[in-house]
Amino acid sequence: MEPSEAELMRHWQDGDAASFEEIVRRWQGRVGRLLGRLAGPAAAPDLCQEVFLRLYVAGPRYREEGAFATWIYRIALNVARDAGRRRHDCLTLGNHEPLDHVAPHEALCRREAIELVTCALAHLPEALREVLVLRHYQEMSFEEIARLTGTPASTLKSRFAVALTRLRVRLRELGCGPEENES
Repeated sequence: MEPSEAELMRHWQDGDAASFEEIVRRWQGRVGRLLGRLAGPAAAPDLCQEVFLRLYVAGPRYREEGAFATWIYRIALNVARDAGRRRHDCLTLGNHEPLDHVAPHEALCRREAIELVTCALAHLPEALREVLVLRHYQEMSFEEIARLTGTPASTLKSRFAVALTRLRVRLRELGCGPEENES
């Protein structure tokens, strides 16, 4: 049976460098996908490295008071927020299914749709984009997001609804989706 992240953190705090490497191995993909969705694919590798650097620095202070996932996602959100304050790039939804198995014209249509959603998502305010990405793409519950962000679940539900509405409106503006009178 594999050790939990909490056990790995304890081992790492006791001087076992391989335990930290195992944490990075387990979490690099998930953290990278989240950052790609929040900050863009070009920024994701550097931001992912920054998350693990912060984790390394904060590691000696880690206590098993909550879920490890909440702790590392909170670090990732803070890194993404810091990066967002420094620059405003178009975002990507990241980690799309491979399009090798579909016809070329269908792959092109899907890529165009992804780009439209990407640009529409980039225009959402940070708080709306975060809840949409965490709920829809990371498949987190509102309660998990509430613990992660320190925001009440009821507020997150409202933000999620507003984010979907604004995303829908922006997609219409970009020429994607039904017109208002067609819905």
